[in-house]
Amino acid sequence: MNGSCPYGSNAKPPDPKEDLLLYKKMREMISYGNGVLNNGQFPRKYRISNAIGAQIEKSMFEAMRLINRAMAKEHKKAVLEEADAELKNLRQLILIASDPGYDNRVILIASKQQLHWSAQLIEIGKILGSWLNKLK
Repeated sequence: MNGSCPYGSNAKPPDPKEDLLLYKKMREMISYGNGVLNNGQFPRKYRISNAIGAQIEKSMFEAMRLINRAMAKEHKKAVLEEADAELKNLRQLILIASDPGYDNRVILIASKQQLHWSAQLIEIGKILGSWLNKLK
């Protein structure tokens, strides 16, 4: 394996035409979210089973799955609307996890993190909305 390429010698960078801005923003959001969920402040008991952290993680990947599905589908509008709804669900989950009233013993997501994560979701929502408007 070549030391300068962490993915091996056969790996190629994605074709810019295929690597849409929406995908890049989704990957950035998922990476940021993963960091928040696994930073030590977010207790393990909230990240397992059906707890809020697990729901947040599931929602991030479901939104990405729906966007992937829309890319491959001829009739994209319904799938993009599902993805938009999933992003709204994710934003609400993040707001709940950052609410001190959710668990009076610990704040799961700090206000600064919640604001940054929400800004990423708003940006993704705008891109998705633009895509939806082009289909109308």
